[in-house]
Amino acid sequence: MPAHKKPTPERFCEHCGKQLERKRLPNGDLEYLVHFNRRKFCDRHCMASAFDQRHSPEVGWSTAHYHARKMVPAGCCNRCGKPDARDVHHKDGNHLNNSPENLERICRSCHVREHKQRGSCTICGKPHKGLGYCDKHYQRFKKWGDPLAVKDNQFSEVRQDGEKKVQKTCSVPRCNAKYHANGYCTKHAQQAKRGTLGMEQLSKSEAAKAGWEKRRLRSAGLP
Repeated sequence: MPAHKKPTPERFCEHCGKQLERKRLPNGDLEYLVHFNRRKFCDRHCMASAFDQRHSPEVGWSTAHYHARKMVPAGCCNRCGKPDARDVHHKDGNHLNNSPENLERICRSCHVREHKQRGSCTICGKPHKGLGYCDKHYQRFKKWGDPLAVKDNQFSEVRQDGEKKVQKTCSVPRCNAKYHANGYCTKHAQQAKRGTLGMEQLSKSEAAKAGWEKRRLRSAGLP
């Protein structure tokens, strides 16, 4: 006497809601009820989509975004229109929330700009570099400990930005030329380098005549 056939229970896919049907095995038999009762999805596509949407709290950032990229159809960036965008952004900032309305297809540039928004300098309002300052004021703070400190050259003293610049002059008496180096203006600095500082200086014409006479004596073999 053949065994009584149990009725097929009414079950539905947990992802799409479609009614589940018992599959036909290669030998022609129906899927066993013990396997049918364990099945939760109608096919592998629904199973993969459901697994992409649910995460445990231990899932990391990389794994969550891997599943999110599979859920959003490929296409252009929703913000700048760049074709072939590959990143997916979570609108609420929660990388575990992979609901379709929370995902947005964007390019890498827009994604970086979204998560790394640059502030402005607290002094001049230019783009932020570090410690609340722009690049210029940040470098001043690192070098002198004050974002408003400035130094005109290696020989001048550090002063506050906005203060009147003190113009140094040559230290040679009766010479008011602009300071160049080692306490002298350009002319006296060169004389000090040659060792002729303080000596009587010839005019250009006199120096030219003296040089011509020196070369003439040298060519004649005279001392």
